[in-house]
Amino acid sequence: MHQSALPARQAPGAGLLERAFTRLLMRPVQITSVQAPDPDFRLIAMQGDALKRGAWSPGDKIQLKLDGGLQTRTFTPIELDPASGRMRILAYCHGSGPASDWARGVAEGEVRQIFGPRGSLNLQNLASCTVVFGDETSFALAAALQRDEPGLRCVFEVASPARSQRVLDLLGIGRARLIERRADDTHLDQTLDAIQRSAEIRTSFVLTGRAPAIQRIGRALKAQGLGGGALRIKPYWAPGRTGLD
Repeated sequence: MHQSALPARQAPGAGLLERAFTRLLMRPVQITSVQAPDPDFRLIAMQGDALKRGAWSPGDKIQLKLDGGLQTRTFTPIELDPASGRMRILAYCHGSGPASDWARGVAEGEVRQIFGPRGSLNLQNLASCTVVFGDETSFALAAALQRDEPGLRCVFEVASPARSQRVLDLLGIGRARLIERRADDTHLDQTLDAIQRSAEIRTSFVLTGRAPAIQRIGRALKAQGLGGGALRIKPYWAPGRTGLD
């Protein structure tokens, strides 16, 4: 059976609007494997005929439909093979929320509806030296980008450097500086210093992850005369908010 022939997983009592949205805009994929390299991470592979269409570039996004209503969450694919229709994502289960709850319980064989992939963060024409700043939600982007940028350098603010390092090793991400995140953000001065030390004369800075950290790091880099094409910025989440696109 082709993946596109698999039935969509619908919540009981799904309304007409939900069914129309799913039918018109979304396409089914089947979960083909789930790895848990750490209690807070899930490396998820999925496959479907819809993934054989169109092009994909690092930085693109997909939106995955959760149970009930029109609720979706956004993920950054690590890789997408249009020949086989296979894609991998990395889910970070931080705290309690719809996306984290789904990722903790996802199982092989499950069928989900997705929209995309489509453009999100433009990573075309990066400088020969590229530095990615982010957090655990940025690991997938770094894994996707490093295939085209072998000299990629990463600086991540993380809850646990030791646990994050195990996940990065699984993804094959090298040259990553891990700095333990503090609630009062006093670690960001050290983070900025690490970013600056990673840069060369011509460097592209890709800032993703937690919105307040991106804002502070971005302001500091702009104060040093960096701007325009040197900075690529995309917040993935913000405290007190869920489901940033």
